This record gives sequence, C-alpha cells and structure tokens, in this order.
Amino acid sequence: MKSDQLPVHHRASADRYRRQGWWSAEPVADTLAAFAAQQPDRLALVDHSNRLSYRDFNHLVTRAAAGLWAVGMRPGDVIGIQLPNILDFAIFQQAAVRMGAIYLPLIPQLRALDLSYLLDVVKARVLVIPGGYRGFDHTAMIDTISANVPSLQKILVAGEASAFLEDTRTFLDQPWETQHGTHISGIVRDPDSVRIISFTSGTESKPKAVQHSHNTMLFPLRNHTRLFGLSVEDVIFTPSPVGHSTGAVFGVEMGLYFGGTVVLMDGWHAERAVEVIAREGASIMWGATTFYNDLVNAPNLSNHDLSRFRLLCTAGAPIPRSLVTLVKERIGGQLVTAYGQSEGQNITITRPDDPIEKVTGSDGRFQEGIDYRLVDGDGKPVAAGDEGEIHYRGPNVCMGYLDPEHSDHAFAADGFIKSGDLGIMDEDGYLRIVGRRKEIIIRGGENISPAEIEDYLFKHPKIASVAVVGLPDERLGQRACAAVIVRDGATLTLAELTEFMSELGVAKFKYPERLELVSDLPRTLTGKVQRDILRNRILTGTTA
Repeated sequence: MKSDQLPVHHRASADRYRRQGWWSAEPVADTLAAFAAQQPDRLALVDHSNRLSYRDFNHLVTRAAAGLWAVGMRPGDVIGIQLPNILDFAIFQQAAVRMGAIYLPLIPQLRALDLSYLLDVVKARVLVIPGGYRGFDHTAMIDTISANVPSLQKILVAGEASAFLEDTRTFLDQPWETQHGTHISGIVRDPDSVRIISFTSGTESKPKAVQHSHNTMLFPLRNHTRLFGLSVEDVIFTPSPVGHSTGAVFGVEMGLYFGGTVVLMDGWHAERAVEVIAREGASIMWGATTFYNDLVNAPNLSNHDLSRFRLLCTAGAPIPRSLVTLVKERIGGQLVTAYGQSEGQNITITRPDDPIEKVTGSDGRFQEGIDYRLVDGDGKPVAAGDEGEIHYRGPNVCMGYLDPEHSDHAFAADGFIKSGDLGIMDEDGYLRIVGRRKEIIIRGGENISPAEIEDYLFKHPKIASVAVVGLPDERLGQRACAAVIVRDGATLTLAELTEFMSELGVAKFKYPERLELVSDLPRTLTGKVQRDILRNRILTGTTA
C-alpha cells in the first residue's frame, strides 16, 4: 500500500518504518510454509491431546484455507474464532492469514449477547465455536447469533456437532485443496492489509474494533525475537486465552514466527502447568502475574525440572519484588514486564538484564521505533518524574478503528494516539503506569469495562442507579464491585445480580463479585461518578 493510501496517522512515518526494517514493503512472506519445508519434522503445536509437526500443521492450514474459500470466504473477509486453547484455533488462525482474510479471536466465555454484537460489527463470514465449554453448550446460541449476524455464511463446531452443523474434523478431512488450492497459492498479501481485529474493553460502554495490519502486528514479534534471542529451539508455553490478543499474538503467532514450538494449555491450574512446562521443555511464557505467583507456590514444583524456563513475560499488573526473587530462586527464569494496549501492542517492556527495581517499579522502556510523550491536562509535555497522559506513535500502532469516528477522536493531528493511561517517566527512561483514565478493571488478566457492566445492570428493575469499581484482590489483582442505589422499597442480593447477568447472556468473568447497597454515589458537578472516592468509601466501610 502506498504511503498516501495509509491511515492519516501513519502517512508521515511509513517510509521511515520501511527504511528501518520495522515494516516491510514486500508481500507478506509465508513463513509457516518456509518452516514446513526447512524443518518438516520439528514440533509446531501441542495441546492437551494432540501434537503436530510443521509438515502436518502446514498441510492442515492449507486445507482449511482452501475450505474457507470453498464456503465463500475471500481476502479481507473476517472469521471469528471462539475457541479455547486447542489446535483448531491455530489452524483456522493461520488459514485466515494464508488466504489474506482477517481473524477475530474471541474467548469462549462470551455468550449470545456479546458475541452477536462483536460479529455483526465486523460482518463476520465464518464462525468457529466449541461444541461445549465448561458445561455450556455453545451450539445453543446458534439460532440467536444467526438471526443477529446476517453476514454469517458458515458456522463450524470444534467437537461434537448436531446433524445440521459441521464439525471441524469433518471439515478438515475433506481435500479442499485439490479443487481450491490454486486460489490460495495465488493470493498476494499486502503487508498493510488487516491481519487481525481485536476489541477494546469497552471503556465507553461498547467495545471498539481495532484493526492491525501484518506490518503493525509483526513489528513487536520481530522486536521480541531480536531482544530475547528467540530461535527454533524455543518452546513457548501458552496458558493465556487465545481468544485475547495476548494469547493469539504472543502465545501463538510469536512462536510460529520464529519457528519454535507452541504448547497450548486450556484452563489455568498451577500443578498441571508445572507438569506441562517440564514435559515439553518450555522456555518462554506470556501470562498474568497471577499465573507466576501460583507457579512458584505450586506444591509439585520441586519434583520437576524447569531449567529451560528462562523468560516469563507479563503485563497489566504490578510485579511484587518478592515474586521476581522467588521466580529466580525456584524456577531460575527472568520475569519481564510490559505495557501495551489493543491499539498498540507492547509499547514498553523491561529487559532481562534490567535491575530488579526497574522490573518491579516500572513497566519498562519504550521499544525501538516508538515515539512518545507524556502530557498534562492541557496537552503540554510534563517533566521526568511528573504524571502525564501517555501519547505514542510508532510501527506497532494499529491501522485505526473499524469505525473512522473512533479514530478521529483517538489520534492527534500529528499521528500520536492518546492512550487514556497515566504514567510517570523516570530519568532513566522507564515508564510506570500510575492510573487509567479509562477505569478498566483487570481481573486475572481479563479486562472488564465498568461502563459496560453498568449498562447491563441499569436494566434491572430494582436498580435506580449503579456504579462499578474494581477492588484489590491478592490473587486476581482486582474484582468488580457494584455500588447500587435500589428503587424505593426494593431489596437486592448479589445472587439476584448474578442470575440477572446470566439471563442476559453476559460473560461470567464480567459479573460483579461484590454488592454494596448505598444511599448515594459521589459525583462531580457535571454528574460524573467519582470512582476513586467511591472505591475508598467501600474499602473503608463508609458507604452508608
């Protein structure tokens, strides 16, 4: 794509990104096919019951891409992949990449309400769902989803499917490539075309669709490979949900980018994780701080050899100094921490040789190629040590939102994106996140929008007013608390709220886990809820 055809915020810098090698001007190379030719017998993917070599994985990706073509998908179309951490996710993810389509990762916890909205926004053509997950029958949602998402042409089920649905095994058993393989092999992929769409956490109620191109998504993968010396010998352990960009990009795409092995684990269980890490010789992991705290305290840790486990990456929550020490002592690996957003992945990161005070007291330094500034409320730069909103631009920044109006609000005239996050830069160039203007609640690595949950709760007949805040939790980081003013004479329990959210079809991790009945909510003169004051009242027991 020519520079003058790019989104406005990238036009002035695109040529520099290409000269520096941060972006490519050439058609996207098929690295998976190249690795399949170079190392056909090397292990590519592992899940709870399957193992695939690069040869076999590449074959299934070719077949899936041809099959998607056969059912009507074309370059630029969207496939929604709502799967747990199983091989089918990677197969359909890479099939979309190979045919120049766009993949949308979706967590299995999403129900019909959320799922229909997201799929309709992107006009998805194909959806892949599990037959069931953790006791929930996903196929029961299909009638609702089909009615609400008219663009859908095909739904595939990973697992058992009813007579009117096709399961992924049957789909992948058909030799689609014999008839449609030439269509796929002839596709030329523009490096500036969209590769992945992910959604923000919906800080302004509804989530926004973020578009990343091949160039903007591959940039942090190149940086990580160089920065951490990643190679085909590395094994990346992925317990982070592949339905989020962390799992999809840094847990799957990154391992395949450098030709290593990706080990998928679905559902977090520390003792089982120790066993898998030891058995597969895992060397790298991206995960929530909660995961690492559980690992170093796993009862079976001393019974297993984790000596290859050298790099443990996390983001989104502070790292206690004691945890860094325990990881060193009990595992031997190095914790690194990062800061990123859906709009700009891995903006900052610590390095393995950084002193412990930087790992625990900051979110790292800005990655090469990323311009940044911290500004006050008037948009003026702040000095080192002072708090300011983080603005940044660089080769990691998305191509914009699917809705152009969202892009108009998010980007400054000079191409910097306004993050909405508050940070402090020290004199050594390390950034520390000190607040989130967007008020996101981070529960065990899952981002929850208070505004979205409030929208749901306002529908409850007993609720007159409500505000949702995050409260500290030792293990998960935060839990959602709903402060509610009930209607005259009404009574309300947390169990009622839980049942109400379930009936709406809201994902379970978004349910409030604490209910505070209050007589008023602290507000500014303009009527905005003062969440910090409310949170303090709840924590000090002064809400009455």
